[in-house]
Amino acid sequence: MALEGTLVGKITRVRAIGHRRDVGRAGSPDGPDGAHGDQRERSHRESLLYGGGVNAVERFAANLAPESLRRVAALEVRRFEPRLLGDAPASYDLDLETAYARVVERWRDDLCGMINALVRGELAEVARREGVHRQVIDDASVPELRHLVWDRGAVLERRGAPEVPVLQPRPVILGGHLVIQAPPRGMYPGCSSWPRPLPLEMPAQPPEDEPDSIDELLAAADRAIGVRLGTRGADKGAWGMRAAALVGVIERGSDEPDWRGDVEIKTVPVAIDASGLWRVVEDPAIAMAFERSAVAKLQRTLWLARADLDGGDATIVSWYLLEWDARLAQLARRYLHDRPKGPAGTDQRGVYLHKRFFADAGMLATLNGPT
Repeated sequence: MALEGTLVGKITRVRAIGHRRDVGRAGSPDGPDGAHGDQRERSHRESLLYGGGVNAVERFAANLAPESLRRVAALEVRRFEPRLLGDAPASYDLDLETAYARVVERWRDDLCGMINALVRGELAEVARREGVHRQVIDDASVPELRHLVWDRGAVLERRGAPEVPVLQPRPVILGGHLVIQAPPRGMYPGCSSWPRPLPLEMPAQPPEDEPDSIDELLAAADRAIGVRLGTRGADKGAWGMRAAALVGVIERGSDEPDWRGDVEIKTVPVAIDASGLWRVVEDPAIAMAFERSAVAKLQRTLWLARADLDGGDATIVSWYLLEWDARLAQLARRYLHDRPKGPAGTDQRGVYLHKRFFADAGMLATLNGPT
């Protein structure tokens, strides 16, 4: 049985719980304007423009079957997601009101996150209750169902008003899940078609001397696109050093950024997803944990997108110059983490940047096209 009838009288109480969330977040590592601040800001602007009304997460949660609601409410909070209500008990220990409150509290401002948590049967049920034709549901893949449900939620929240992409950026599908690509916030090379194609092979033309200016550095980065890096071998850092050499910079392994102590040169591995779009495939290493220089190296970073090729080769697909600001500081606090770095059994630890950073910081949009 759906929860529309059982929860109507409890929505006021649930919204009161939601109102208190900002007080709890103020003491979180991200602060009151932390890594989820952009989602909350979009939600606030939507309510001003569209006049408030339906919150899609509240509505969809109310339409879940009791066993589905309990399951979703009990899902473990992921590593880089703020913990707002503490650890959930086992799903069978949750009463429906508490389960509903947890779901709304966790995803009220993150419709994509809630939809990504649903499995096929739950997505199909929500779509059915929102009037999607049964044949359309049956024929749709799970990623397509996620887009269908998101589309319905977006329509509900704007209450028939025209779409405003800055308020409701349309998600893309990566790894079968909805992902919001933040707009680019740094410089990147132009492109005539999206997603950016794998570049044709180009000859290496590194500058004879280290670039004298940022313009010369970026010109060298342009010439590096399409250059094949050769097989890597056992050294995991070989491609990074070759890529840096292509832009005229020698990696010195010091605590300060690579180019004149001003710009750090980093490669980030990317690949074509099943959806046909580019995705970041692993977390890039930023520094060794003992160096305490990870944040310094992110103040101004030239990211070189590197794609693997057949035969163990690799190439540079594009570049992205990203400069530190308040938003990047929030993202760095959220996504920087340390873990073992080196051979099995090592006690050394490195600082890594989670791959979700590149969606939130705008780099994916420079590869797939702004949405």
